[in-house]
Amino acid sequence: MARCVEFNETEIIEKATNVFWEKGYHATSMQDLVDAMQINRSSLYNSIGDKHALFIKCVSYYADAAIKETKEKVAKETSALQGLIKIIRDKAAWVVDCEKGCLGIKTIFEIAPEDVEVRKLLNKTNQIYLEFLSELIQEAIDNKELDGSEDAALLAEYIMTTFTGWKQSFILKRDPIMIKKMSEYLIKTITKA
Repeated sequence: MARCVEFNETEIIEKATNVFWEKGYHATSMQDLVDAMQINRSSLYNSIGDKHALFIKCVSYYADAAIKETKEKVAKETSALQGLIKIIRDKAAWVVDCEKGCLGIKTIFEIAPEDVEVRKLLNKTNQIYLEFLSELIQEAIDNKELDGSEDAALLAEYIMTTFTGWKQSFILKRDPIMIKKMSEYLIKTITKA
């Protein structure tokens, strides 16, 4: 008779996510994962599958948590523009404070070029975030908080690619003041009348 596998899947996904985030996909071994999750290999294989299946779950978990956190923060703001400003300032702070970088960006460069399933997942999660950002920008435009001639989708894409550039700059220069200045410059640029 098979033994019943009992563990909190969310908890083990969080632990595995941290391992992948720290080491990258290729450098992470199954032993690294089972050690971090504190479950045995057979439980992992029987409940989740192989390393790749676990990685897909981890990237999905990471992306879902990030968008949920962003939406919760924006919901507390008094306007769409204030929500957008909050996102920009939070991202600048995160770029400086998060030594591990972005799991999504790491995955794009490490795995996505060769892995169609990962690429599709990242495209899907990126699209969800872009749509949320576009809707927020469009709301700010509709409320006359931003210039009505702006293309919300293009501006959302521009802002997201800017975030990636900040991380690159910080990795190379380690200048938190420059990141803060760039974030304030972005805010100034998109809010000028």
